[in-house]
Amino acid sequence: MNGKAMRLLAISAALGTGLVGGCGGSDNHGVTFAPVQGIAPSDGAPPAQSGPPVVSILSSRTDMVSGGSALVQVTVPADTDLTALKVAVNQVVQPAVLSKVGDRTAIGLITGLSMGDNIIDVSAGGQSGSVKIQNHDINGPIFSGPHQKPWVCQTASFKLPDGSTLGDPVDENCNAPTKVLYLYLPKGQATWKVLPSALPADVQTTTTSDGRTVNLIVRHETGTLNRGIYQMAVLFDPTVEGTPAPVKSYAGWNKKAVFVFGGSTGAGYTQGTSTGLSPVSGVLETAILSRGFAVLGSTLDVFGTNANDVLGAETAAMVKERFIKTYGVPMYLMGWGLSGGSILQRGIANNYPGILDGIAPGESFSDLVSVMPSAMDCPLLDRAFTNSSSLAWSDAQKTAVSGYGTWKTCTNAWQASYAPGLVTAKRTAYPPIVYGGNTYELNNCSLAIPASELYDPATNPAGARCTVYDTQKNMLGIDPADGFAYRPLDNEGVQYGLSAFQAGDITAEQFVQLNEFVGGYDKDGNLQSARMTAPAAALNAAFANGRVNQMENLSGIPILDWRNYTDLAGDVHDSVRSLVSRARLERAGSVGNQVIYRGPAITQPLMDEVLTRMDQWLTSIKSDTASYSSQAAKVLANKPSGLEDTCFDSTGTPIAEHADISNSGMCGTLYPFHRNPRLVAGAPLTDDVLKCQLRPIQRSDYPASLSDAQLVRLSAVFSTGVCDYQKPSVGATSLGGTWLSYSDGRGSAIK
Repeated sequence: MNGKAMRLLAISAALGTGLVGGCGGSDNHGVTFAPVQGIAPSDGAPPAQSGPPVVSILSSRTDMVSGGSALVQVTVPADTDLTALKVAVNQVVQPAVLSKVGDRTAIGLITGLSMGDNIIDVSAGGQSGSVKIQNHDINGPIFSGPHQKPWVCQTASFKLPDGSTLGDPVDENCNAPTKVLYLYLPKGQATWKVLPSALPADVQTTTTSDGRTVNLIVRHETGTLNRGIYQMAVLFDPTVEGTPAPVKSYAGWNKKAVFVFGGSTGAGYTQGTSTGLSPVSGVLETAILSRGFAVLGSTLDVFGTNANDVLGAETAAMVKERFIKTYGVPMYLMGWGLSGGSILQRGIANNYPGILDGIAPGESFSDLVSVMPSAMDCPLLDRAFTNSSSLAWSDAQKTAVSGYGTWKTCTNAWQASYAPGLVTAKRTAYPPIVYGGNTYELNNCSLAIPASELYDPATNPAGARCTVYDTQKNMLGIDPADGFAYRPLDNEGVQYGLSAFQAGDITAEQFVQLNEFVGGYDKDGNLQSARMTAPAAALNAAFANGRVNQMENLSGIPILDWRNYTDLAGDVHDSVRSLVSRARLERAGSVGNQVIYRGPAITQPLMDEVLTRMDQWLTSIKSDTASYSSQAAKVLANKPSGLEDTCFDSTGTPIAEHADISNSGMCGTLYPFHRNPRLVAGAPLTDDVLKCQLRPIQRSDYPASLSDAQLVRLSAVFSTGVCDYQKPSVGATSLGGTWLSYSDGRGSAIK
């Protein structure tokens, strides 16, 4: 694949597998923050025979309601008449808001909430129950911290499936009127069309996962919330179903939902112009919709729009809330997406548990911050190889130092798209490319942002900086020395090429010169001769605030990690990243809830298999009413039979074998795992040492071919010591908690 297209692999994967689509319609009403895990309408009577009504919120956490409304469930004891229930919000009665859904259960959408604290009271027969909730602005923020500025509205350029756009923004928060379209798929075609007033004769039918055959018609909604653009699509035939409601039964929706997360990496400052895996599909993922799943997405859950997984979590929670208030509570919400979309899934599931019930990360990475060192090493190594060293380096030697399957992973992939762009404060100048009929730009900061708003050290030092660290400054904090985001990027003590030297792949002089000339980046992302030293505050925040995903909260969900094998193609999505995540899961005590699929290409049959297996696993978990010692035990008990690490050969034949770094078995031969520059330097497979602890240099570390004079030179390079990878990273600490809030915008999390 073209190196610059590496950045768009998530897009190309979707385009290449028959997932068709467009954009869509949605609503403008607020949503909340964090949907509550495991809450679903109750059909049975509560055990109490008498007592007050029990009031709960179905659409979000009680402290994270948004948009002025909430879906409420009321359960009553046996001696209470449901029809006698009265509902009041802040002592103002709301008549006829509850609908009976069970013998002792009613559900209703409560509106008219004030900003801040609200009390919902439900009474009947002299008894009353209440719940206190906190309502937030539809524009946010709820917990992601101060809004990023500047912010470019893009509703006027956001394309809908009917060829129109969402329209001009109506305020500075980029809101626009909600648009709903009804779309259908004609027989023998793969492109969605607008449904005419009369049902077309050529409409396709589909059979859902629960065996119902319905017309392939979807309700497609596009709207704005949290300063982004959201979309929702679900099988829905308006000719027979009228309008959706939280208490309705649906002909096509299987009561399950998939949230699609987009890939790439971008600095933000824009609203975004697409949702889901690509601008072509958006939420119109035919292979998912046709089985009956609802599909949700947002521009702020496309990592290429904004590489901030906390903002992504906040937005996903609000979109989920909006969906619940429109259609009702799904059995589960599954995460789905590739590359940068996998970072969003893992970050949201670990740091904000309950939004997603299971994740299917494709072409996966663990997180952004811990991937940065091995990616940003590429230009440094390239400079040392080509500009600073007096020695000749073969491609095989460069590959050995990099650890990747090929040196092209650096030159044709990372350096053609992200490195050093992700640490560059000024806007990069990559030319746009045309792919799949769409034009994409590869710059760290979008060309939609006026140049006058952007950082320039000479002409606009207070402008918007385009590094990914500045994108996450609310979580990382601000360095008082310069006012920029703290940067947890460090290579002090890193012995580049150590394993390659020990294996005899490079000479002693190559090893010494490489480490003499590798250098680092200054705060603006310019190459410098000195290595980098990360400040303690940056490192502490990176771990405590979940910038390094230690995966300590993922044992309670199923994870199906899937990828096509590109290690030898010069692609940023090297396969060892799946094992990095596994190593962290195992360190956290999570064994068995991650399954790894590998194959030669991303094909529709592979994606269908992933969706089917995840559906089986999640459905079994949600249907299981037995008691377990932990949620992790429940996940393992409901793991489908035969679901295990598997690779698929070129014919699609599955081979069930445990994935491991030793590359054992047939899968290890077909799709061997490689490493990266930090792993070659001695880092552990968890690959989460942002700054190593140091120890004195030791002669015994090196082959006998290293001369005394060369050892003296190495000692000068590593005057403070070399990495002791037997010890954890400087600053390593446990996650400060889940559902952290960053309202101060300076890296101080509020539990």
